[in-house]
Amino acid sequence: MNNKFDKLKIENNNQKINTQKTLDTFDNISSESKRVSKIALNANIIISDLDRQFETATRLKKIDMSFLFLAVGLHIVRQHLQNNYFTDESRKTDKEAAGESNYNRELRGKKLYYTTKEEILCNPVPFDTQNGAPFMGVDLGGGKGHRIATAGHDPMIGWVVGTANIATRTMTLLKPFPESYHVKYGNYFTKFGDPSVNRNDYLYQKASFSKIIDYGIVKNTSSIDGISLLAIALMKEAIHLKSDVLSKESLPLPFTSINPNLARKLGEYNIDMASVLTIGKQASYAVAINTVIYLLHQLLITQIEDQNPQFVQLRSRKILSYSNTIATTSNIVESAITQNVNHLDIGGFLVTLYRLTSDIKFQNKIKEEFLEKEFYKLIMNN
Repeated sequence: MNNKFDKLKIENNNQKINTQKTLDTFDNISSESKRVSKIALNANIIISDLDRQFETATRLKKIDMSFLFLAVGLHIVRQHLQNNYFTDESRKTDKEAAGESNYNRELRGKKLYYTTKEEILCNPVPFDTQNGAPFMGVDLGGGKGHRIATAGHDPMIGWVVGTANIATRTMTLLKPFPESYHVKYGNYFTKFGDPSVNRNDYLYQKASFSKIIDYGIVKNTSSIDGISLLAIALMKEAIHLKSDVLSKESLPLPFTSINPNLARKLGEYNIDMASVLTIGKQASYAVAINTVIYLLHQLLITQIEDQNPQFVQLRSRKILSYSNTIATTSNIVESAITQNVNHLDIGGFLVTLYRLTSDIKFQNKIKEEFLEKEFYKLIMNN
């Protein structure tokens, strides 16, 4: 009997223990539910508090301000030291850009689709002449017009077609379909039908564009001597483009010569390669300064502070955004007051726009991750 009652006592005690555990579990669940419910009810307040913590952690400190002022100073110095070429007054004349030429015109050959290395080196590029064009009914536009019309002056097409023209003593026009002419040295007929007084390069008969490519490029790649001539022609094209690009007339934007009216209209507002190169140089220098400031700031802060690397990166990005904005704003104001279009830092302005959009996007991403992580910790009671 005693054994039976002892067994019942043990079972009863076990049931009490299990019941108490269940009640404790219910209490924990109830307590946890109340805690989570309280967090949910105060979510806006908690998020606002986390937001303040984030802003405090990523706020620029005294040492950051030193980098900010340094960056602003470097950008302003860059804006004043860099040469811009947005206006005609800021560019060289064609003669100044070309420099002194020591030509030997007697080396200008006569054989069609054929030239020599000596002829290329001792003569101007064949597509630079406008002589004979009016007599043949070819309108090159004069001045800037011939650069718009000829393929050899296109900053992209010229590397192929212009090189082929030099290697075959020809000129190719873009209308938009190629139209080519042979170039000869000597006396020519003016637009009035009179013979010229002086001898010079001139257009004298039509040429085949397919033959220009064949003889100028394809056939020259089949021999060492041909490759050598082609290399000299390519070098001549490069030198010519370089001398023209920063002149008053500059060069048209790539491929716009296919539509001469568009290229001419853009040229009237100096939207050409000189402006493009100026903007590119401004932007590259601005990016270089930003990169140096960013790397120096990251290097220093990570050595003296023990902080979340993403927060340090965000502070570095803020320095770049603020400094670029200040420098760009001051440049716009100064250019407006002085009415000096050539002082505009368009490249720096584009870099500033990029910095603002990319840095704001990065800040929002880091902030979102921070809020999610900290709110999750509160929910999980970590």
